[in-house]
Amino acid sequence: MSGAAQFAYAQARLQARLGESMPPAVQEQLHAARDLASLLTAARSTALRRYAARLAPGLDPHELERHLRAEWVALVDEVARWQPGEWQASIRWLSWLPSLPLLQKLARGGRPPAWARNDPWLGRVIATEPALRAAALAVTPLRPLRAVFETRERDAAAAWLVHWRASWPRKPAAALALERIARDVADCDASLREPAARTSRDTLRALRHRLLRTFRRHPLSPAAAVAFLLLEGLGLLALRGEVMRRAAIEPGPS
Repeated sequence: MSGAAQFAYAQARLQARLGESMPPAVQEQLHAARDLASLLTAARSTALRRYAARLAPGLDPHELERHLRAEWVALVDEVARWQPGEWQASIRWLSWLPSLPLLQKLARGGRPPAWARNDPWLGRVIATEPALRAAALAVTPLRPLRAVFETRERDAAAAWLVHWRASWPRKPAAALALERIARDVADCDASLREPAARTSRDTLRALRHRLLRTFRRHPLSPAAAVAFLLLEGLGLLALRGEVMRRAAIEPGPS
């Protein structure tokens, strides 16, 4: 299948998925759920059902965290397989985005959360002495980020972005669209870190609008896949927040 045909196939799949996205009213319904059981029941009647399938009341919060992260990795891998072969590695690199805050924390000497100790890759790094973590990271798929442990001035997000850009095939039009996405995400992050007039909900809504615009303007481009994944990621992040808020106050299994 040619690259153009592969992008057309991918776009059809992405468009169908995007059509299932939750309207704001459904998000409010999830937010109003009284407990975790009610939340999961509501989520399974929405586009989030694929992410909530393995979640259950009574699971340890760390187990819930692992399940949600696994769902993100599975989604990224699925979307990557729809793309032309030359773009699959750069799309798969998005699967590590949720790990960046943890890597930054470890590089600064912070204590890892319990769930991370059982992670197939991060667990190996955590089990290693702090002085040897760069070397431990170098034998995992996260080896492009070893500089986070070797050079404290570089943060995890910056190192991730350097490698992501380097993984792009030499396609100027696609690169321009991807750079636009990177700027939009960076602008959103800056706004969230320095709250001003807009609320975080307003900021995230603005980012969703920009990502949706990119998705529509670049239908035969890897930018559509990246925009779709980030839109899904925002929904998954919202689900995580609602799940963890309830799991933190509900008793676990006796």
